[in-house]
Amino acid sequence: MTSYFDLKDFLLDQKYHLYIAADAQPFLNKRVKGTMTTQVAAGGVSVALEPVARAGNAVFISRGKTIEDKEILDKNGIITVNHKDPYTLRRIFLPQEDLDGYYNGFSNQTLWPLCHVAFETPIFSNIWYEKYKKVNSEFAHALETTPYNGAEKAAKVYFINDYQLSLVPSFLKKTPETIISLFWHIPWPTWEVFRILPQKKEILQSLLQCDFLAFHRDYHVRNFFSTLRRELAVRIDEEKKTVHFGNHATVVKSLPMGIDTDVIKSLSTPEDSGLLTHFIKSIFRVEKEKIPHEDFFNNTKVILGVDRLDYTKGLTMRLTALERFLEKYPRFLGNVSYVGFLALSRENIPSYQMLKKTVREKAREINKRFGTKQWKPVHLLPGVFSRQELISLYTHAAVCLVTPLDDGMNLVSKEFVIASSTTTNPGALVLSQFAGSATDLTSALIVNAYDTEETADAIAQGLSMDQNERKERIMRMAATLEEQSVYAWSKEFLRQALAAAKENRGVNV
Repeated sequence: MTSYFDLKDFLLDQKYHLYIAADAQPFLNKRVKGTMTTQVAAGGVSVALEPVARAGNAVFISRGKTIEDKEILDKNGIITVNHKDPYTLRRIFLPQEDLDGYYNGFSNQTLWPLCHVAFETPIFSNIWYEKYKKVNSEFAHALETTPYNGAEKAAKVYFINDYQLSLVPSFLKKTPETIISLFWHIPWPTWEVFRILPQKKEILQSLLQCDFLAFHRDYHVRNFFSTLRRELAVRIDEEKKTVHFGNHATVVKSLPMGIDTDVIKSLSTPEDSGLLTHFIKSIFRVEKEKIPHEDFFNNTKVILGVDRLDYTKGLTMRLTALERFLEKYPRFLGNVSYVGFLALSRENIPSYQMLKKTVREKAREINKRFGTKQWKPVHLLPGVFSRQELISLYTHAAVCLVTPLDDGMNLVSKEFVIASSTTTNPGALVLSQFAGSATDLTSALIVNAYDTEETADAIAQGLSMDQNERKERIMRMAATLEEQSVYAWSKEFLRQALAAAKENRGVNV
């Protein structure tokens, strides 16, 4: 099992500086009652990359969001993040016009729906694309100009992340000491879908400037190769997973992302009874009386959902499946509640506004049909929640529902498994076959997220499953995740990037 210290030792032995680029930042700064605070997101790619930055004494380039994010930086937009293992954080700030085109526009109304099979029509706009190009060039400039805080080494390794930054490789200067790598965290669609993108060739050509390119799953690699064959004059060595384009070679492989299992386990214990009691009171709006959290979870089985409010997450299908579950299995009425944590995002985009309305209306409809004065079957909790809050709930949930219509990986499902494995009475995981994590978490109750009947049956099966079977399933999956941690993933990604650069270009690393 690869630990943080294994990754750190590996990175210290290398002859390069590590530069990480991602749109989302590892934390944000906010002033609360006059005091500057640091707020870490509940999850996501940037949170997973933060320990990699620490282990490698890296430079981390990301987009700042708040006024306070800017206040704590020096004149060059940089701050040294002081951990035991420090790293350099550089934040890029965008004017609203650029943010609207780059992020709300091309990234999330063009590429996001194009790459996910969720039947949301992508929108094409040259204005958005120009802003996308502009911001990608700013990220590239930041990568090349941010000083490294440490001893000089021979080479630079650029570790670029995700679809928002797909053009960054095309803006980077190519030198014998530069290694360019990118991880595409969302699905890569079939050629029949990708071909409709007006800017398809520019994005493909940029990605092929990388020495190493990785996806979560094998079928993403196959789709990418199929797209290349139809759009560009390439030669693909299937055995070596190498694409030859012009005078450059790019190694392309699948490498499923893991999670920080150590952090999840540390947050799972000891259990925070005060936190859970506050959560229970907030649901039932209890002001005076105190409800011991043990009593609540003993008497009420919680079906848990933790999602961004996004059409790819299958939320309306999930609520329809819950409705069918209540119809089909009336014995659970009154003693089972679905609690859906919804992190609001991309709220300026019309399709997200419509989804929010639809989900709320469906929840009200179910509660009106099945609820009583003492009990509501569905509780939706929009907002921002800490990792501690969510992980405390993972350890108490009877069932966790992860039912995306399409998902590159899905880290919630993996975090639930690890948190649940720390308890004597773990819950059951109901997981969509369309989540990338379904390939790893084979002991979950795997469902077709579009099949509401099958999902309803799986919810009932999870609630009815005996404790020994639940524990056996969870422990099998936890053992897999321990071996495939974020440390193992990042170490293998960087090892492959170095090997690709050395073999194809003779880079001295």
